[in-house]
Amino acid sequence: MNTIYPDIMFPHIRSEICLFAPHTRTVDKGWICGRHVHHMMFEVLLVLDGVQTAILGASEYEQQAGDLIIVSPMQPHDFQVRQAEKVSFFTLHIHIEEPWLLHLIGAENQGFYPTDHPLNKTLVPYIRNLMDTLFERPDSKMSLLRGLYTILDELQNYMISGSNRFHPAYHSELSSRVAREIQSLVLRSDDAITLTEDNLTGDWLEGIARKLGISRRHCHRLFRESYGIPPQKYLMMLKQQEAMHMLVTSNDSIERIAHRIGYENVQSFSRQFTSWAGCTPGVFRKNNSSESFEFKN
Repeated sequence: MNTIYPDIMFPHIRSEICLFAPHTRTVDKGWICGRHVHHMMFEVLLVLDGVQTAILGASEYEQQAGDLIIVSPMQPHDFQVRQAEKVSFFTLHIHIEEPWLLHLIGAENQGFYPTDHPLNKTLVPYIRNLMDTLFERPDSKMSLLRGLYTILDELQNYMISGSNRFHPAYHSELSSRVAREIQSLVLRSDDAITLTEDNLTGDWLEGIARKLGISRRHCHRLFRESYGIPPQKYLMMLKQQEAMHMLVTSNDSIERIAHRIGYENVQSFSRQFTSWAGCTPGVFRKNNSSESFEFKN
């Protein structure tokens, strides 16, 4: 017997997604990724061989072969190799214009999923299939997107099943707008220069709050409740990431890079950068000239 469906006009369905910087990599003992964050993007990292330390917020995990890490949007994180001689991993960053899904992941994500965890058992076969497709048929866009959306569908189903813990702060589009306004202070086109020491030492958060029609106090509280870090710390992390990115991927002078992220005095920038990276900007550029820093979205 055929099912009879009523006449219903469903809404348009649209989705924008980017599989950002998927790659495999083998690193040696002593390697440090560097603490950073992603905004409208989350990261999936599967260790293929060896043991690495994953630092998510204030928590550390020893990630062994087969263990899965999922980094929520706006979650400060770092990866380090402290003991193993070599570690191999596969990682991908998923940028998707679905704020509710990103908020759901931010609220429900446990971060570390060892090999015996149900979500690991569900997702890892699809992640390995995606990795195989990248190696065997990298131009097969539809196959890659099908695999990617399957991963998202399974992840969403798992997160929804535990959403009784869903924190209402993660529903706030306003907190995302605050994050985007902070991001716009730092991440910009090559020709634009929007930061100065004056406007960063001044009350830039007051300006964002005024633009969004809320108080500075509410702006600060909303951001911290949603993302777990104060807006000032987020700004500094973005400045660090932008400085590292420009040092590695551009031929700009260190003085120009310092000016672009808000330091009119290159000595002040050098001191701050050394506290971030453990070396001067010049040494960092020399040591990482062959790297590809894809911290930004």
